[in-house]
Parts: sequence; structure tokens; C-alpha cells
Amino acid sequence: MAPLRYRALVFTILLICAGIALQAQTKNQVVSGRVLEAGNNNPVVGASVTAQAEGSTSKTGTHTDVEGRFFLSLAPNKKYSITITNIGFAAKKVDDITTIPGADPAPLSINLEKSNAELSAVVVTASAKREAISSLYSAQKNAASISDGISAEVIRKSPDRNTGEVLKRVSGASVQDNKFVIIRGLSERYNVSMLNNSVLPSTEADKKAFSFDIIPASVVDNLVISKSASPDLPGDFSGGAIRITTKDYPNKKISELSIGISFNSLTTGKNFYNGFPNGSYDKIGFFDDSRLIPGPYYRNKSGFINQSPEYKREVTKMFPNNYGSEAVSKSMPNIGISYTGGNTKIFKSGNKLGYIYNVGYGIGRAVGDRERSEYDITQRNLYNYNTTNYDQKNNLTGLLNLTYSYRKSKISFKNLFNNTFVKTLGLRNGENLENGEESVFQVKSSNSEATQNGIFNIVLEGLHKVSDNFTLDWNGSFAYTYRNQPDQRILAYRTPDNSKTDYYLKLSNENSPEIRNAGRVYSFLGEYIYGASANGTYTFNMFGENQKFKFGTMNYYRDRTVEVDALGYASLNFTGVTIAETKETTFDNIFSSENIDKYNLTVANIGTNSTDYTANALLNAGYLMLDNKFSEKLRLTWGARIEKYRQELVTKGRQNMVYDNTDVLPSLLLTYSLNNKTNLRLGGSMAVNRPEFRELADYSVFDYDNNLVIRGNPNLERCRNTNADLRYEWFPAAGEIISASVFYKYFRDPIEQTNKGNDVLTYENADHATAYGVEVEVRKKLDFIGGNFFSDLAFYANAAYIKGSVQFGEVSYNNPMQGQSPYLINGGLNYSHNGFSVNALYNRIGPRLRFRATAGAALNIFERPRDVVDLQISKMFLRNRLEIKLTVSDLLAQPFTWYYKYDPNPSNLNYIAGEDRIINSIKYGSTTTLALKYIFGR
Repeated sequence: MAPLRYRALVFTILLICAGIALQAQTKNQVVSGRVLEAGNNNPVVGASVTAQAEGSTSKTGTHTDVEGRFFLSLAPNKKYSITITNIGFAAKKVDDITTIPGADPAPLSINLEKSNAELSAVVVTASAKREAISSLYSAQKNAASISDGISAEVIRKSPDRNTGEVLKRVSGASVQDNKFVIIRGLSERYNVSMLNNSVLPSTEADKKAFSFDIIPASVVDNLVISKSASPDLPGDFSGGAIRITTKDYPNKKISELSIGISFNSLTTGKNFYNGFPNGSYDKIGFFDDSRLIPGPYYRNKSGFINQSPEYKREVTKMFPNNYGSEAVSKSMPNIGISYTGGNTKIFKSGNKLGYIYNVGYGIGRAVGDRERSEYDITQRNLYNYNTTNYDQKNNLTGLLNLTYSYRKSKISFKNLFNNTFVKTLGLRNGENLENGEESVFQVKSSNSEATQNGIFNIVLEGLHKVSDNFTLDWNGSFAYTYRNQPDQRILAYRTPDNSKTDYYLKLSNENSPEIRNAGRVYSFLGEYIYGASANGTYTFNMFGENQKFKFGTMNYYRDRTVEVDALGYASLNFTGVTIAETKETTFDNIFSSENIDKYNLTVANIGTNSTDYTANALLNAGYLMLDNKFSEKLRLTWGARIEKYRQELVTKGRQNMVYDNTDVLPSLLLTYSLNNKTNLRLGGSMAVNRPEFRELADYSVFDYDNNLVIRGNPNLERCRNTNADLRYEWFPAAGEIISASVFYKYFRDPIEQTNKGNDVLTYENADHATAYGVEVEVRKKLDFIGGNFFSDLAFYANAAYIKGSVQFGEVSYNNPMQGQSPYLINGGLNYSHNGFSVNALYNRIGPRLRFRATAGAALNIFERPRDVVDLQISKMFLRNRLEIKLTVSDLLAQPFTWYYKYDPNPSNLNYIAGEDRIINSIKYGSTTTLALKYIFGR
């Protein structure tokens, strides 16, 4: 059984963060920036940066570091000019830099032109504002991939609290549940997530997905989604590679306290029910020992069925009799609090130490109403259940980044911790018609569970300018992820046929216990991930242009342990037993010691739902890449990546499963600059998509909420993908883009989650599939209309339209891949002026194929589109020290709806009343959040 030692881990993180005492203060104003080479955005290392105040002859100077960054400490209330010089570059002077106490200036971004005969004796002069516009043009236009992103400046001005909210602003990206990202309508399994150049482990136990809401927006430096592959990126994505870089050096002291209070339309002020037990550490997100499986059973579980009846009854009495629930106080608003601190210490030698940290805690409740129905292939109604879930949630986060820069090197130590705890009570009632309308019986049941999810991620990375032409970067990483769910309890009563009273519990003998009737499940999962990578970059001149040769390796090892003990109450009598619900025998006391003796009861293992396995995976990858610039207009980025991946599952009592594959993954991107504002890009690549451990593990999990059984499939194979992209992009002005793309994707052996009927889901390989479509994006300021109001108003929208087909054996389906939507629409308006900001966001995803039916394709399950509208209003007060923000999330609160599409090849995927059948509908309500952020020290 996994040891419950995680609370020590979080206390250590909090102690480290609380112990940071480097809050260096200065009366001077810090001006920071970055110097890049125009045309390719390479950092200019060792450049001289001098500042001179207007009317003064004295100068203050420094040199850029290995990333081209610089920091200057300047006297307040003065206007400065900064001059940058370096051998081989034309000098540049940036004017109109004013140091205002308490201001929050954005870091400067300065481009240097290579010197030539015309520029050798010329000093290029620009204003700070104009230089920022020029550098942003350069960054957008000279990117080495088809990508979309959000810059540090946009994040700094936005009211977004976490990275999940930031991602809503990226073209082609849609965010589910404020945390999971969908790129171009494809399932999240086709994405890869990276934090500080290290691949992020999944925060979900059962799928490849990362919960981006755990990373505060205030610590993010930039965010980029690459939609085309390059050899230096991981090879297992076809949707997008989501790359997040957190801040190394704050350009000023950071000290921010944030408090948020949330009101939900279905929860706040409404009745609430609590399941048992109430653990001692539930409020801070950790388990005590009250939910552990009794030791006498655990030590003898493999042979428990062979024990004497007396022994089995006595051990059964040791399991807590805690199936009941209780009404508690009405729900108060949810509360979240976080603190972010940081600063940069500049030493006399010019070396820098930057640090930034964040700690946060949130607690609250959520109520969800669900209607679940089922139909067979003839559209006969089988059951109709109504379930209300009562969730008690809390979340604990910690982040700590330390970065030290010396001479032409930088070392960073970056840490992330997140722990989420959810205690759930589900109360269900409804009717069952499986035996026909003449034999309808009533059902009532409950599900009580507590789940702890967490991740702890450490990255140590370095960057070194070895020579003028060669740069080396490397990182080593460690991560631990876990999901613990001890003592999930399910209990279900029914009535006799054609009766609405006289509920009873029917238990089989110990050879065939059932989770659905009276079950207990103890589940523990832990995974360690060790990673290391290194990259070398060599620059040289050819064709009169700068060229880049890059090579490197990426490696990681995953080590997972999973233990699931699924038990069911059963009778020691061969014929089973029926227990009637009475005033004396209820949900609260049905498994009391007296009833265990009276009805001759025992717990018994359910083999199909239990497992005990270890799994490991080793990835060794290497690549070669050339970034060739043939002229000012033509550029080719190309190369190949080779990945060797070995997975192994070791399950007690079963044959070991080994999956070993080597893939060569070429890619290229051809960029032609039509003019200084317009690019035409053509890309092609190969990629892979590998099955997750849970998908391969051969055991079943009962999903009470959706009333489904999910089974693994050890016969899955990896999917191999071929991708092609053509994109036109125009940058009318800084921060603006108008683009159009067409793309094509071919999948060989794609992995799909399929509906086998009878409420059973599994995973299968299709033979092949295609997806092709078009994507457009517009991000435009409306200042061309004229007037002060429109100069502060920006409009952005992006949309994707996708078609495709899937081949299963001899059958071809002209509909999307499982998990894919046929279209995606994002749009928004942003108004920002003098500390006042208004954001309106709209999102709609087309009917997504949730689960594919492979038996006749008559039970395809689609998710109905939802119109999602979010509104944000924020205002700065107290000389920009206090921000007050009001956010309304999911204003329309439309239900999440699944429906059966009986036509195997429908021309219309939308829900059609009278032809299709709704099987699942969930309401979560809308949420209004009032957030306060106070910035100390301004």
C-alpha cells in the first residue's frame, strides 16, 4: 500500500518559500531589457549597455548576459537614453526612458542590426515605444515554426489569474474546464506540454493531459503553442506543443497578495450533504489513516476467500460502517488566496540572482446535477437516473524559481508543487426499465469517495555561451505524480417490480460480488519521472546569411506503481441474501456488526476490478536540425529526430507486457517572406502517439458518475502520424495578426476510446484516419475606426473547421476521430485604458465524438456544443497598488450533454430531436468571482 507521506512534502515546500529572505529593496528604478539580433532573434551576448540621464554627463553601464538580458539601476524621476554597442553590430540609442517611482515598466526589447559599410559609423536612434513595436514584429515574423503565443507584455496587462485563462487567448486553442487544452479540435492526447524546456507529466491518472490552472499567470514569462513539429521538440504531438516559460529575473520587486471569493449559481447558499468519514487532514488536502483498508484483510487478501466463515465475518466487521451521509450547513462562497514574491539581486561583479515564488490555497464546494439515461440499439429506454454530486474541494500550490547568471552562463532551479483534494458524495434515484415497461423498478444509491491528485516537479537547467559561435543548454528534471482514492463506497437499493416502495439490497454469494450493489475500492497510484536533455547550437555564415546547426538529446524514465483492491459485500450463503430497508436497517447502519452476523456477510475481492502492477517507460531521443537562411526572403528549418521508446507492464499473476519501438521522425518548415510584414510557410512532419499505462492495463474501473465501466486493452499499438501545414500570416502592427492555414493529418493505427455497449468503454486501434481542415485568426486593434475609445479596444477571433474519416477493419466512417470536433470558434473583445480593463470571451466547440461505437456504429456518443461566455472587469486603485476584478465564468451555464447518434455515417453531427437520444446531461451552473490583488511596495 502506498505510504501516506505526502504531507511532509508540502510542508517542506511551504517552509522553503516562507524562508526566502532576499527581498532586496532599492530607492532607484530598475530598467531591464533584452538585446536580440535583428532577423533571427538570437541573443546578443556581452553587449555594452550604458544609460545617461538628460542633462547629465555621467553614465551607468552593464553588459548583457548569456540570454542578452540586462538590468540597470537608475535614479527616479529622470529621463534617460540607453546606448547599446557590440562588435559586429551597428550601435543603437534608445531615448525617452522615464523612471517613475512605483511604475511597472515592461522590459525593453531591443534589436541590433549587423554592421556593414553603410552602418559602421552610424548610431541608430529610436524611441523606447517604437523599439518595442519593432522587436515584437521581429519575434513574430522570425519564429522558426508555425506557432501562436502570448508575450510577457500581453500577460502582464491581462487580468488572467492562471495559465488556463491565458491559453484562452491563443489562436486555435480551446480550454476545457479552465485547465485542459484542445488544439485544432483534436483530443488532448495529441498534445505535449513543456515547462521550462522539460516535458510535463500528466496531472491525470487515466489520460495524457495537464491541468494548466495550477500555474499562476503572474509567474509566466511567455507561452507558445507550436502547431508544426521541429526536430528539437518532442515527437509525440500532432495537435500542439504547449511551451511555458516562467520568469527568471523579475524586473522589479514582486510582492502580491491575491484573494478571490466565488459564488456559484447551483451551490452558494444552497443545501449541501456530506459523506463520511471526515478525515483529520481533509481540509488541507491529505489523508489520515481513517480510510485505509483493515490490516488483517490486506495481509491475507490473496487467500481471504479460503479463510473460515468466522474469520471472514470478524474481519468484515473491521471495515468502517460509514455508507451514510448527513445534511450540513448551506454552502458559503468559495475562497482562494495566494501570495507571489520575487526580486533580482545584482552584484557588483554584474552577476545576477533572480528568484520568484508563489504559494496558494483554495477551498470550496461544488454541486452538479446529472441526468443519466440509457438506450439499446433499437432505441428502447433502459433506465433514467438523476444524480446530485456534492463536492468539497481544496487545492494547495507552491512554486519556487531560483536563477543565477554569471559571465556567459545561467543556472536555474525551478520547482512546482500542486495538491488537489476532492471529497464527493453522489446521491442517485431513478427508474430501471431493463426488464420491460411492465416490470419497472425504482433505484436509489449513493457513492462516497475522496480523491487526492498531486504533482511535484523539479528542473535544474543551464545555459552557456561556450564561444562566439557555440551555445550549450541542458536540464535535468525529477517529477512525482500521484492519485490516491482510498475507500470509495457504493451502495444501491432497488424495489420489487412495479413498486415505488419496499427498497432492498440484493447480495450474491462471495464468488460473484458486485461493485454496483455494495462495493468498496481502495486505489493508490504513484509515478516517478526522471529526465535529462542537452542541446548544442552552432552558428555559421553561408550564402551571406547567418545559419544555425542544432543537435541534442532528450531522455526520461517513468516508473509507476498501481494498486487497486476492489471489494464487494457478499453473503456466505450460496444462494445470497436479500436485506430489506427498514427503520432499523438504513444506509447509515446496514453493515453494522449485528447485521454482518445476522445476514452472514463478508467482503470479497472483485478480480476484474482489482490490479497490482508496476510499469516503466524509457525514452531515448536524439536529433539533428539545420536552420538555413538562403536570402532575406527564404528560410528552411529541417532535420530529423529519432526516438526509441520502451514500455513494460508487470502485473502479478499475468504475463509481462513489453512494447519496444524505434521511430525516425523527419520534419521541415519552409518560410518565404513576401515582404517585411508577411510570411508564407509550408511545413511537413512525422510524429507518434503512444498508449498510456492506464490504457494498456487490463482491468476495469467503474465510473459511478457516468454509470460506465472502463477497461484497458493490452493489445494497443502506437499511432504514427504524418502532418502537413500551409500558412499565410500578415502582421499589420505590433501585437496584431491576420492568418489563414490549411492542414492535413494522416493517422496510422490511431487510438480511440470505444463504446462496446452495455455501459462498457475500452480502447482500440483503428486502421487509419485522416483529419484535414482550415484555420483562420484575426487579432486587431480597432484604432483605425478613430476616437480614443477605439484606440484602446482590441478584437480577436480564431476558428477552425475540420473534416475527416476513420477506417475500422472493412468499415469506413465519414466522421471525426474520437475526441475530435468538426469546428472550433474562439472570439473576444478587450478594452484597456488607465488601469481599467474589460474582457469578453466566447467559445464554441462543435459536436465532439466522445466515444466511438465499433459494433455496427449505432451507439456513437457525441458531446453537444455549448456556447461559453466569460466576462471580466478589472480596475486598478490606490496608485495601481490594488486591483479589483469581477469575473463571470460560463455565463449561459448550458448543460454538458452527451447523445447517441444512431446513423453510422450521419451528414449532420448535431443533435436532432426525435432521431437521437440524450443519455447524459450535467449542469454545473455559472460562477461569479470577486478577486482582489494588492501589490506591496509600489
